[in-house]
Amino acid sequence: MTAAAAVDDRPAPQAPALAEAPQPTGEMPSAGDRLKQVAIAALDKLAGAAVVKVEELADKLGDMAADAVSGNMPTGVGANALMKGVLAKMEGKNPVIAALKGAFGAMSTGTKIWLSLALILLAVLSPVALLVLALVLLVAAIVGAVKG
Repeated sequence: MTAAAAVDDRPAPQAPALAEAPQPTGEMPSAGDRLKQVAIAALDKLAGAAVVKVEELADKLGDMAADAVSGNMPTGVGANALMKGVLAKMEGKNPVIAALKGAFGAMSTGTKIWLSLALILLAVLSPVALLVLALVLLVAAIVGAVKG
C-alpha cells in the first residue's frame, strides 16, 4: 500500500439537516403536531450523532488496518485482548473468554500478581461486606419502624 493510497479523500462527516417545520398557516399547531416535530428533530439529531461516531470509528479502523499493513501492530493489554477476541469470533469461539485470556497473557508478572491478590481479597471480603450491608439495612428498618 502506497502513501497516496492511504490518504483518505472522503469528505468530513456531516450531520443530516434537521427536519424543517411546516410554514405557519395562521392557526396554532396541535399538540400532536408539535410533539411529532420535536420527535423528528430529536431523531435527526441522534442520527447525525450516530453517523459522526460511525465515521470516526471507521477512520480509526482504517488507520489500524493501514498500520497493520505497514507492520506496526498495536501493542498492550487492550490491543492484545482485542486481537484475541476478534480471532476467536472468526473461529466461532467465545470472544469474551478469548479476550480475557489475551489481556491476562499480555500483562506483566507483577500486574498478574496484583490482580490475583485483588481478586482473592474481593472473594474473601465480599461476604463481610454483605453482612455489614444486611446489618445496616436491619438497623435502618428498626429506626424507621420506631419513628413511624
